[in-house]
This record gives sequence, structure tokens and C-alpha cells, in this order.
Amino acid sequence: MSGALDLARPAVPGAACPTPLASALPLRQRVQLAAAAAMRATGSTAPGPSDRERGVALLLAMTAIAILTVFSLEFTYQSRVAVRTSSYVEQEIEAHLHARAAVELATLVIGSVDIVESIINKYASMLGGQRPNISTAAYACEFVNAFCEGRMNMMGLDLIDLRGKEAAGLKRGTCGCKSDDEDGRVNLNRVANLGEKQATFDTLYKLLERHEGMSAAGELDKEMAQLALNVMDWADPDNVKTDLDPVTRKLQQGTGSEGVHYARNGYKAKDAPYDTTEEVRLVEGMTDTLWCKLRDQLTVYNTAKLNVNTAPIEVIKALVCKNLADPRHELIACARTDGAAAAFVPVNVAGQYIEVCRTLKKLIFSPPFSTPGRFVRFFEKLGTVLPADYANVLQVNAGKMLADVGTSGQIVRITAFGTSGSVTKTITALLDTTSKQYVYWRED
Repeated sequence: MSGALDLARPAVPGAACPTPLASALPLRQRVQLAAAAAMRATGSTAPGPSDRERGVALLLAMTAIAILTVFSLEFTYQSRVAVRTSSYVEQEIEAHLHARAAVELATLVIGSVDIVESIINKYASMLGGQRPNISTAAYACEFVNAFCEGRMNMMGLDLIDLRGKEAAGLKRGTCGCKSDDEDGRVNLNRVANLGEKQATFDTLYKLLERHEGMSAAGELDKEMAQLALNVMDWADPDNVKTDLDPVTRKLQQGTGSEGVHYARNGYKAKDAPYDTTEEVRLVEGMTDTLWCKLRDQLTVYNTAKLNVNTAPIEVIKALVCKNLADPRHELIACARTDGAAAAFVPVNVAGQYIEVCRTLKKLIFSPPFSTPGRFVRFFEKLGTVLPADYANVLQVNAGKMLADVGTSGQIVRITAFGTSGSVTKTITALLDTTSKQYVYWRED
């Protein structure tokens, strides 16, 4: 009947489905429900893991997660280090190869002097029958830079511009070089006999005197003279000091031992040729300040005469002061002064004119002085560009000057660089143009 109470399905307010009576459930389920009700009545919990067991499980899980996190971070760090290291190694190798390519290309250009000579001879008639004396060593790096950049620039104008063209320039990184003639520097190993020592001393002393001399020009600066003697005694084959006559400034074979001053430093004089110019820093009396001034003006390679086309301007000034026609003019011509007054010293003014001449001639691929005689005649013509009193005190002894200077060289210094990313590699190589062999090689 619809109005009768259905005892089998009691109504439960808010329930989605009516709950069956306990008597309607199987015996096993009724027992379980009764046990659960009893445990709730007594405050007991349902069977299951205890709080201690759950805490231990949570701690183990957290420990495992921490260990895995550490391993993951370490793996990530090591992976990043490996990637960065491999990238740096790749850039380092690439930069080295760029620098090496610049050196080898410069060497190739320098070695192609026969080709250049044949071309010059072929077109000499177009130049009025005059054969220009062009040194491939002076312009080798112009071709190298054109190869590295894809363009060649002359006097501010782009003669060739192949940038962006395939096989021109470098896709990644840069390279370049500069070359200079080692024969423009003072040779420290030219001390085989007293005659060579005298020639080396005269030039070296004037160079030292102009840099650090304290006495008036023309007077003997004993400290710089002794330093020049020490530099030569380090390289000569004997262990006897070289002496100097302070009046005539002529060298004499001494009697004392060279090793007296070096004993306190824990080493002896080498008594053998210099291997590198850095050895000069070991010589008694040489300071770091003076070395920094001299390092680009000295060499240890076989150069008999100084190439005036490439010699540092300070070396040329020393030659002028050494070979004045009238040594009494040295006080005026080579006066040592600082500041603005130094610009008006005659030898400094002449040096500026020589530097301008060398720069302009190089721009048109022509040597500043084709022969030593032309260099000597330069001083004879100074009166046309300088005041008469300047020109008069700067006249040189032609014979002595010609014995010191030349206009060509044998050893070429090539300083090349290569870059890739943040890495820069530098190679310094000295090439003997006669044997086509490297006599020095350094990578930085």
C-alpha cells in the first residue's frame, strides 16, 4: 500500500539513497559494522598504520626526495660546466687557428718576394725606368688583414670589399697581424770582439742616455755607461769586465771579474749570447722601468746594421747624436729636457720629420729611404725645412753614419692575433727571410 510504512527502506533526510537495514546485510558485514561501532563508542580508531609508522614513512620519502634533488642539481651543474668548457675549448682552438693562419699567410706573402720582384721588373718601364725597392715584409699584414676582413683599405679608401661574399673573411671570429723589421733594433749579441763591442756600446749608451741619463748632453753619464758595459759583458764569452776610458770613451779589456755584483742575487753572468731580450732584466743595473722603455728597441738576432726604414724613432735619434759631424754640437742638438721644451730640441724636430716621411712613403707602398746614402742626404737637406741653426747642429758624419745604418732587413717579427667568442690568442713569430725558418715562436 502506498500509505503503509516501508520498514525495509527507512527514509533518511538528505540522503541520496536509502541505507539498507542491518538485518538485510550479510552476517560478515553486520559483524564488521558492529565492531566498528563498538570501537567508536570506546574512542578507539579503525585498524591501520599508527602515527609513528606514518611519520617514519614521510621522513623516508622526504629523505629520498632530498637525495634525488641533490643528484639532480649536481648533474645539472656538471652538465652546464661540461657544455661551457666544451664551448670555450672550441673557441680557444678556433682562435688559435685564426692566429696561426694569419702567421702562415704573412709568411707566404713575405716568401713570395721573387713574384713581387718579377712584377716590379715587368712594369718598371711604366715608372720611368726606375725600379722601386718594395719590401714584402713591410706590407705582408696588409694582405693578411684583407684576407681576415674581406676588404683592403688604402689611405682611407676601400680598394677591395668582399665582405659578405662566400670564402671571403671569417664567418665567426676575427684575425689580423702586424709586422716589423727586427733589424731596426740594437743587437745585444754583437759582442764577439772588442771592435763589435765598441760599435754596440756607442749606440746602446746613447740610447740609454737619452732614456735615463742624468748628466748634460755631451758629458759622460757614468751610470748609463756602466749599464751598457754590463749588458755587453753578460753576453760576451769571457768572465772579465770590460772597462771604459772616460776621456776617449774607448773600450778596454778589464781585469776584474763580472760575477762580483751577481753573487748577492744567487746567479752568475751568463757569458753566452742572449736567447731572448727578456734576459736583459737579469743584468746588474737594469730596472723594470727602463726595461719597459727599451724592450721594443732591442734584439738578440743577427743584425749588423740598423734598418732606418723600420727602426724606432728613438733609435734613430740615438744614431744621430752618436754620429754628429761636430760632437760639440751635441749639447744643443741632443739636449735632454722634459715637457713642452722637448718639442724644440733639434734632434726631436728632425725625428718628427723622419716619422712623417716614413708614414707617407709607407702609404704609397714605397720605402722611405731606398739606400743608406739617401738617409745621410736627408740631413744635408734639413736646411730647406728647418731653421738654419737647427740644420747646422744636426749635420752628421757621413762615413760613421753609413757604417751604422742600412735600408733592408733579414729578420721579420710577425705579431698575429685570432679571436673567437670571448677568446683571443696571440702568436709572435720571428722569421728569417733568408732561410725561411722561424727563429722564435711564442703563443699567448
